[in-house]
Amino acid sequence: MGMRILLLSMPDMVPQLKMWQAPNLALSSITGNVKNHEVYMADLVLVRDRLRGAVEELLKDYKPHLVGLSAMSFQFHTARRIASFIKELDKDIKTVLGGYHATLMHDEIASSSEAEPFDFILRGESDLSFGELLQAIEGKAKYEEIKGLSFRQNGQFVRNQPRPLEDLSQIAPPNRTNRVWTGYTFGNRALDIVETSRGCTMPCNFCSMNHMYGRTFRTYAIERVIEDISNAKKQGARYLAIADDNITLDVKRFENLCDAIIQAGHNDICYVVQASSVGMASSETLVEKMAKAGFELVFLGIENVSERNLKIMKKGNIVERTKKAVELLHKHNILIIGGMIIGHPEDCEEDIAQNYEFFDKHDIDFYSDQIITPYPKTGMREELLKANLVTNLYDYRKYNGFWANIRTRYLGSEELQFLKWKYKRKYSTFYKTTPAFKTRFPLLHLLRVFALRPYYRTKDLVASLGKTERDVFKAEMDRFNHLNDFTGLTQVN
Repeated sequence: MGMRILLLSMPDMVPQLKMWQAPNLALSSITGNVKNHEVYMADLVLVRDRLRGAVEELLKDYKPHLVGLSAMSFQFHTARRIASFIKELDKDIKTVLGGYHATLMHDEIASSSEAEPFDFILRGESDLSFGELLQAIEGKAKYEEIKGLSFRQNGQFVRNQPRPLEDLSQIAPPNRTNRVWTGYTFGNRALDIVETSRGCTMPCNFCSMNHMYGRTFRTYAIERVIEDISNAKKQGARYLAIADDNITLDVKRFENLCDAIIQAGHNDICYVVQASSVGMASSETLVEKMAKAGFELVFLGIENVSERNLKIMKKGNIVERTKKAVELLHKHNILIIGGMIIGHPEDCEEDIAQNYEFFDKHDIDFYSDQIITPYPKTGMREELLKANLVTNLYDYRKYNGFWANIRTRYLGSEELQFLKWKYKRKYSTFYKTTPAFKTRFPLLHLLRVFALRPYYRTKDLVASLGKTERDVFKAEMDRFNHLNDFTGLTQVN
């Protein structure tokens, strides 16, 4: 047998997603494509409350030769601390960094002290390049020939050529059997993740997806997707998230996928998917088939209801199609998580309120309200920098959509954060239910109305006695501010 490999996803989470404990799909895919090595995968989100001890136990129990760490921008600080901690415990363990932040910021990382605890950086899709790296470490291949790899040579990082996009037909399905821990959940249901396609051709300037996949759309064979769903069910999943970047780019294919799910009998579990308003509004046939296939929840990219702001985001005026999408989804009792992005350069309080009022008026079931984040390398970041509206340039720990890292021409960062909290609190509460929710969960609806609603109203009243609205806001933000502070892990700053 070859080397022992340990793959780690980061424990950092977004405050809005505290009920979401999902496996890292990219790492599951890597493990499915590595041959002749012992590979183990650990999602550290499952051990957030005992991170230091868990990492120590992993190194002791699995004795890895190499540790791979995957991180988004807001998780990179933690990934660096964990890599440093691993080196403190055993300097001979090789470390490799991958994921979105490594892909976008590889040159900046490699040329700074941030690269110190990493031996390798993999850029772009790593499903196959990770295995090639293992071959090079074993002396069976040359580092210089691995596209998408940055590696150390004479104390400096050498950056190889970019890696072309992979042929998805050559990527084996994820391996879910080598997970160190179990307990992935969405609410109280066992959760797993599948993907049916990669990439998006839309020109949205706030998204960094094109740096990973370009403006392309590639699909897996539907037979392969059905096989993957079957595998996830065998591992205990009762709720499946489809992680595609924009599955509705091919509506007919999505319809065929729904048909295949029904035919295979996989509509005995529930699904959640993210989709565009344009795609959902374009075909009632699709929405009907989604309902029959078991799709319970759609993360709908409403984005914003201001024509001015949609133009800035390069989304086009999609408000009417959003209304149509909401109408069709609710007609077939599919719940909606409305994706909202606020904090555009010309936004004042009235603009912020307008979005929440729209969500309330149109019975959006759940809110995913984000503040524009100047993600590295995006067109939006460049525009905000030119306008001098970025207030947090390089501390990426708060680049997760929840925190205000920018200001508008009329609102400072703190005021923008407050207004997000204020209107979310006003329009989206735990006890609010919509017709689609009542139909799907009648007992939970009654529980909310007759038991939890009075409790939450009383709780709000008690919490506000002797305090201003700003006091309550500050207390909540202080609590969230420490959500991803893993003190005691290492002394690296």
